[in-house]
Amino acid sequence: MEFNTEILAPVCQQLFDNVVRDLPPEIANRLTCSKSPRVHGSYRTVLLFNVWDKYQSDVLPKQHFCYCLGYDPHHLIGGGTDWYFHLWLNTIRIYRERDVVKATLEKEIASACPKGFRFIANDRAMEAKINFNWQKPLKGLPGFLAPRYVALIKTIHPILIPVIDKYSIYGSRDEVKKEVLKRGRLPFKQMRFTRPELIEEYSRSIPPSWRLDIFNKSGGKCVHCGVGLKLDDFHMDHKIPFTKGGKRVKINFQALCPNCNLKKGNRFIG
Repeated sequence: MEFNTEILAPVCQQLFDNVVRDLPPEIANRLTCSKSPRVHGSYRTVLLFNVWDKYQSDVLPKQHFCYCLGYDPHHLIGGGTDWYFHLWLNTIRIYRERDVVKATLEKEIASACPKGFRFIANDRAMEAKINFNWQKPLKGLPGFLAPRYVALIKTIHPILIPVIDKYSIYGSRDEVKKEVLKRGRLPFKQMRFTRPELIEEYSRSIPPSWRLDIFNKSGGKCVHCGVGLKLDDFHMDHKIPFTKGGKRVKINFQALCPNCNLKKGNRFIG
């Protein structure tokens, strides 16, 4: 059985409640969490539930600087198991004094990483991570995970708090853009995934080379209203929406005019 966001939402909320109950108040009072697990931005079968510090600003974005529980039943990105839990710091997304912040955190987190967690660092991110499978009833998951959450957060969050507090003042979008331009493009290696053949099917991105094929297949017309299309401005639409399980396979795409695609949204219309 695969779980969805609706099934996992109360389990994750119970998990968060258990965690803040068992953490020191000076840490627990700073934490907040996702309202519900969310679908990964690129891989629709991966669900994420995040916990982060409520004082984080856009300099340390909450989706990239957090404690994250991942449900990955197809083993696309998590590391070969159905579940993983980690401290996730995407250091590419640290927009001010990145080199200093990255070096400080990498050194301190590596030495403080609690037993049972693997510390992983590369040129784009650092993690303190555990992988696991869960075959028991889902209601038992909070009891299994809460002590591990507490061990990780209680050890690591005192290291993060000074950094978070230093950058707690929100910067404008223009300020962030200036920081990015000032540092230049950062070189980093692409992440390697465990099952690249499935990554291709479940990715949201569409190969540009498919555009001409989809256009020709429709005869250069919108398959819904029949209006003539231009190659450079028609919409490549998922027949079965990405958010409802539609795969990135050529047979699942059709050519629509912008108006028809916006009306269709994420509904399934032949």
